[in-house]
Amino acid sequence: MTMREYKKLGGMELNFVSGAVEANAGERAIACAFTFDLMLEFARFRDAANKYVPNYLEGEVNAIRPELEGLAYHISYDYFAGQAGKIGNNEALFRIFTHPDSYFDGWSSGGLERRYHKPIFQILDGKLRLAARTDFRWEDPKQIITIADLPIIQFQWALNVMEGHQINAPEEPLADVKAPSSMVVFMYANQDQVEVDGVQMFRGARYVRGWKLNFGPITPAQILTAQ
Repeated sequence: MTMREYKKLGGMELNFVSGAVEANAGERAIACAFTFDLMLEFARFRDAANKYVPNYLEGEVNAIRPELEGLAYHISYDYFAGQAGKIGNNEALFRIFTHPDSYFDGWSSGGLERRYHKPIFQILDGKLRLAARTDFRWEDPKQIITIADLPIIQFQWALNVMEGHQINAPEEPLADVKAPSSMVVFMYANQDQVEVDGVQMFRGARYVRGWKLNFGPITPAQILTAQ
């Protein structure tokens, strides 16, 4: 199995805006809502990506996948397709991967179950505001979840740069189709890892200790940084 290469990219930032914890009695769950601003310096991203995939944003079969652990789950990846060659700023890039159909909103299975809701994105002055919600519950319907059961939640903001592959045999259009390959994943955190409460995290990653939250607003002081 090929390991992805993760690299910190200057100009990527993840900034907390607001959050709240609510009871979701109808689904015997606890809901954690977070809003973050996702920052990206477009020129730095473009230049860094081009070192791995020449003319990255020009290729129709090249693709991108956001990694948003703790906030949302992108199902697969998004090809540039007809937007290739037209992606000249953050807004154009963000529109490639922010369609709600690209995100999964079903429950995980087993033990402490988790469900990401479809994220709500806003493009504001070149930054991407993400409103996210995650529900937690126990698989066993007789087991009632409490705040003390919530796990550590770490927040990722990363972009997986993926190189597409041209079809080699036009007369057999399905014969040589290959999924795009991950070349590098750029992120706001550092690529070296540290251990926090038994969990491995990238140094500089934001996280929250779920069991220390309370119902109601989440404060900036509760959003910690892995060091």
